[in-house]
Amino acid sequence: MLKKTLVAVSVFAVLLLIALSWLTARYVDQEEINRARLEMQQLRASRDSILTVVAFKDSLQQLLQEKIDEKQVIVANLRMQVDLLEQRRQADQLTVRTIRKEEELQKRLEQTFPEMAGSDWGVTEVYNEEQDISLRYLLIPFWFSETFIIDHQNSLNYQAQRDKLLQVDSLQSTVIALKDSVFTLEKQKSEAFKAGYDQAYAKYDSLNSKYIALLQKPPQITFGIPQWSAILAGYGLGIGTAVLLGR
Repeated sequence: MLKKTLVAVSVFAVLLLIALSWLTARYVDQEEINRARLEMQQLRASRDSILTVVAFKDSLQQLLQEKIDEKQVIVANLRMQVDLLEQRRQADQLTVRTIRKEEELQKRLEQTFPEMAGSDWGVTEVYNEEQDISLRYLLIPFWFSETFIIDHQNSLNYQAQRDKLLQVDSLQSTVIALKDSVFTLEKQKSEAFKAGYDQAYAKYDSLNSKYIALLQKPPQITFGIPQWSAILAGYGLGIGTAVLLGR
């Protein structure tokens, strides 16, 4: 009878140790560890892909910004040339107003209207009784006057075109400034999203690593194993003594 009891106690001790080992081992979930690792790898691959796209877009934006800067330099040079042309126009006008010799005025007229250079020049003097003054007049063919009319019409039209183009240039400058503001805001927003994403990624990476480490080394469930060992040893010693005394 004692031998049966000893065997039963031994079987119970073995079963108890197996149960404790199973309770400890069940917390080491290899499938969950693999899932967490795979999820982290996928997230890293996604982040690397995003960083690649961002780097490409940054380089493209840099290239576009260089092109914009280049065009802005050209625009600035053209505006400067427009200002120089206006200054030259005013200077030329003043130069004509200051001509005092008929020969110089005739030469300037020939330069301005080459089609008149080969014409016969006629000059006459007309006396104004009311003002008591004589003025010299240039004689030209009557229908040549249409040249002056057309030239003046063109001048007025070109001036109107210039004013409209200046308005367009001013509006375009405003539009470009607004686009630059929108671009700056978009860039700031992207940088803010990137900073938030990097921070969230870093926190998730740290949490995921800790989670995997916890799965790999879960808390040990002892249930007072040393005490159970002592009890089992006591049971074994007592049973052994009883068996010896029974003999």
